[in-house]
Order: sequence, then structure tokens, then C-alpha cells
Amino acid sequence: MATMKALRNNAIFQAMFIGSITGLAGVILFVFILQLPTTTEEAAETIPTVQTPEEQQVQQQYFALQHGVFSNFDSAAQFLGTYPTLNKAAVVKVDEQYFVWSRLDTEKVETALTIVPTGFYKKITIMSSCPNPAEFQLPVTLKDSKMFSLEDTEAIDKQQVPKDWTALMTEVSKLSTNPNVVRLHMFINYFESLDCLKVTF
Repeated sequence: MATMKALRNNAIFQAMFIGSITGLAGVILFVFILQLPTTTEEAAETIPTVQTPEEQQVQQQYFALQHGVFSNFDSAAQFLGTYPTLNKAAVVKVDEQYFVWSRLDTEKVETALTIVPTGFYKKITIMSSCPNPAEFQLPVTLKDSKMFSLEDTEAIDKQQVPKDWTALMTEVSKLSTNPNVVRLHMFINYFESLDCLKVTF
């Protein structure tokens, strides 16, 4: 009788023990399953993203001697043809407008304002984000008047200017020996051919 009672008590104890272990395992498994989505979301949130750095730029301020602004090229060209004194001027397209500029100066020159037709200095900023180092430095290179002298051609560091610089300068210099006029036409050549060269007002 005592043996049966002991066996019964032992079975109850084992059942309780197994039940406790099973319940604890179930709770642990349940908690683990609940944690899975949170862990995945946190992992997804901490994945590093590659951000594009802000585009580098070189910029310089200039003064363009402006004689008019037009909504189309033909009107600007017709205006140029009306004044022989603008035979060295050029039409520059910026933001869907066509500007008539006769020179590009690093500072205002009062005597330049006596030209007919009258003009005024428009402050502009030339910016470059070109990947090519020489083209990237164009806003700075254009500041140096020595870069426009045929006499100093040999002294120009070919690494600091675009490959066609010397040949282009030779052609532009046939139009004028004034460095501010030469600068204007050198700038226009690169401005029209390089999307990475910009002008803002």
C-alpha cells in the first residue's frame, strides 16, 4: 500500500516537473518568436547606406559688360549686327535668355562703359564641377590675364589648362589682344562645350 502511494506521489512529481519544463520551454520559444520581427527590423534599420557626397565646385566672380538681353538668339544677333562697335562681342545663352556681352572683367573698368551702345556691368559667378582637373580649375584659370598672352605661351603649365587651350587662345587672339575680350571668348568656348561649367547671377 505504501509502495503504491510512493509510486503515485513520484508520478505526480515527475508530471509536475515535466510540465514545468515544458511550460518554461514554451514560454522561452514564444518570447524568442516575438523577438524575431523586431530583431529583423532593427537589423534592417542599421544597414549602412552609401550617400553621395555633395558635388565639389570651384567658383569665381566676374563682371560681364552687358549691352542687352533677348528671348531668342536671332534677336540678339540682329542687335549685334546693328552696332559695328560690338564686332568683338558675343551672344551668351544662360537660363533660356540670350545676353550680349562685349568683355569679361575681373573688376569694373569705368572707361569700358563709354562704348556705344552703352552697357553696364553684370556681376556673374562662374562655377565648375568638371571631373577633369584642368577643366575643374577653369574659373580660377580665367582670372589670370597672363594665360591670354601669346608671348607667355611657353610659360603656361600644360597640366593646368585644358588640352586645346593654347590652340584656342591663338585663334581668339586674332580677334583681339585685350585680355578681357579674349577671356570672354575663351570662357564662351568652354561654357558651350562643358555641361559641368555653369553661370549664375
